[in-house]
Amino acid sequence: MKKRDSRLEETEYLTVLTAILACVLLDVYITFFVGKVIVYTHFFYISIILAGIWYYRKAVYVALFLGAFHVLTTYLYVMIHISMYFNIIILEAVQRAAIFLLVAYVVGFVSENHAISLLQEEKRRTDELRKNEEKYRSLVESTEDSVYLVDRDRKYMFMNEKHLSRLKLAEGQFLGRAYSDFHSADDAKLFTEKVKYVLDTGTSVQHEYRDNGQGCYLKTLSPVKDPKSGAVTAVTVVSKDISAMKRTERELIETKDYLNNIIETSADTITVVDMKGIVRDWNKSAEGMMGYHADEVIGSSNRKFFVEPEEADRIMDHVLREGKIKNYRAIMLRKDGEPVYISMSAALLRDKNDVPIGTVRVSRDITKEVALEKRIKAERDNLKLIFESMADGVYLVSEDYKVEFMNKILRDEFGDRVGGICYNIFHDRAGPCPRCKNSVVMTGKTVRWEWYSRRTNKTCDLIETPMKNIDGGISKLTIFRDVTERKKADEVIQKLNKALELKVVDLEAVTRLKTEFLSVTSHELRTPLTPMKAQLQMLQDGYIGKMNEKQGNSIELIHRNLTRLDTLINDILDISRIEAGRIKMFLDSISLNDAVKEAIKMQESFAEEKAIKVSAKLAELPNIIADAERLRQVIGNLLNNAIKISEKAAAVVVETEQVGENVLFSVTDYGIGISKDDIDKLFKPFSQIDPSFRREPGGTGLGLAIAKGLIQAHNGKIWVESELGKGSTFFFSIPIKQEITEKEAPYFG
Repeated sequence: MKKRDSRLEETEYLTVLTAILACVLLDVYITFFVGKVIVYTHFFYISIILAGIWYYRKAVYVALFLGAFHVLTTYLYVMIHISMYFNIIILEAVQRAAIFLLVAYVVGFVSENHAISLLQEEKRRTDELRKNEEKYRSLVESTEDSVYLVDRDRKYMFMNEKHLSRLKLAEGQFLGRAYSDFHSADDAKLFTEKVKYVLDTGTSVQHEYRDNGQGCYLKTLSPVKDPKSGAVTAVTVVSKDISAMKRTERELIETKDYLNNIIETSADTITVVDMKGIVRDWNKSAEGMMGYHADEVIGSSNRKFFVEPEEADRIMDHVLREGKIKNYRAIMLRKDGEPVYISMSAALLRDKNDVPIGTVRVSRDITKEVALEKRIKAERDNLKLIFESMADGVYLVSEDYKVEFMNKILRDEFGDRVGGICYNIFHDRAGPCPRCKNSVVMTGKTVRWEWYSRRTNKTCDLIETPMKNIDGGISKLTIFRDVTERKKADEVIQKLNKALELKVVDLEAVTRLKTEFLSVTSHELRTPLTPMKAQLQMLQDGYIGKMNEKQGNSIELIHRNLTRLDTLINDILDISRIEAGRIKMFLDSISLNDAVKEAIKMQESFAEEKAIKVSAKLAELPNIIADAERLRQVIGNLLNNAIKISEKAAAVVVETEQVGENVLFSVTDYGIGISKDDIDKLFKPFSQIDPSFRREPGGTGLGLAIAKGLIQAHNGKIWVESELGKGSTFFFSIPIKQEITEKEAPYFG
């Protein structure tokens, strides 16, 4: 049973006790003083009923006491005053006592059940209230919003975790503290005004609040009312962070302005037409294209702008059915009556309930394109006439392999099969042939290939190229050319080429034999020269005996000619090694200028014989990777040639410089020069140019060929610039950097 108020229990107890005492006194008074034994017992039910209501089935004890007391007083009275009807009167008293018990039990039972029912209902409501409270608390704690409760003095009574986190407080630190303790004076003043409004009016209010410029919040203040009196006792505040929403709102405004600018500045016309065909929006481009200002158009039907007014209805029906249209062509009428060809794309506009409310249309003026398409069609028709007159086969095929055109040559050979499938017509296949170039050509590429037709036993040269159609699509243009006879001629030429290659191989073998012969012969010639030169040197030095002047001159002549013969043999050996690709190169880091100086010094005596002045202009150069001995040989050869070709007392200039990643050497003479025809012969082995005045006695004719081979072995190049009557300049350039290694020079061409 529910716990009752102690003061109420005391009052109930005294009331029942008083009622029982009154019944006892009344029973004694009526029975003994008035002399009645019936009727007055109805007052006993008051005590019994009160006991049943307040003490439930314990009222039986009250009824038992009152019944027993009543039977007792009746018994005493009858014994004293009445002898007749004793048993009847006593029995009636007992019956009344039994009724007291029954009434007490029934009232107590009913009251107890009613109390239990009330208790259960109260428990149910309490449980439900607790659950609702827990649900509310869970909701408040799980929300992303700050939730708190303040009293009439703006002091905090409750805060959820979100608000505690915002204020950086621990649980319980907020109790008894005012709103102004955590906010600025201005914010506290505004909050006080809003709280006062809620307290005074009992209605909710909202306002936006910025937290020191760091965030924007929407506060909703709601009244908390006393359930009994209805008075507002506190205010619940829900503070929602709307910073992101505000940013989105700004972005939406900016986007809307941006889109409006796009619409107004778009080169295409943008119009909005409602479901009744009435124009609702009309941008600047539409004004320019149609000649109407927006205020002349908005609110009027769009049917008047079409050459065929029914076109407007067809467009609306199509958009309603499909949801959109794309690149729809129509003819409009300008304000001045001139037709305008347009390409229109449109989409259905819907409201928030997904109900169609109109269409937005983007149109582009294609009047010039239409005129161009007509011109292209005319030119294409002319082109087909040209194709008809061609001796080659010509056909057009679409992306899906359908033949669109065949000229007379192909019609005569395959029949008029326009509209058929190309691989079925030309190849008797059920599907595209493996070598088909259709997909390649459709990407914009031109393809040339050969095709052999088993049906006609012919070989055709095919040129396939993309051809743009009026509708913007692409077809494949194929030109057949019968090259069967040419292929036969090619086969004959190939046979002749093979025969020629065999002869070239024989010629290369002869060249190798020649090279080997020269190499062997040079060695054989050089073998006796060494002892001969040694004997002559001994004669000149007087080891064998003293010679007179005439003998000495003869010996000098013999020695000089032996030296020339040795030089000739060395040149032949070098050229044979170069041609065979067997001349050894020893690359190292060297100074080109040092090599030039040494070569000049070696040619000093020869230059002095002709009174020729050799001047050097040597730039500051980095070291290069080269064979020093072979470079001196090349420079000496070029310098010797310049001295040979120069007149007596002439000048020869030697220069070096760096050009990019290469070094450049040049030697210039001011002799008679070389013709253009002779320049091509200069660097070929055993090739001579007008020997009557170009080649001095004893020359080998191999020096420049050897120089070319050696420079090429350095990954360089050598050339000459010359003008008849003015002189010549020989150049060579080689890379500064290359791999240091020992290698054999390759054969030069």
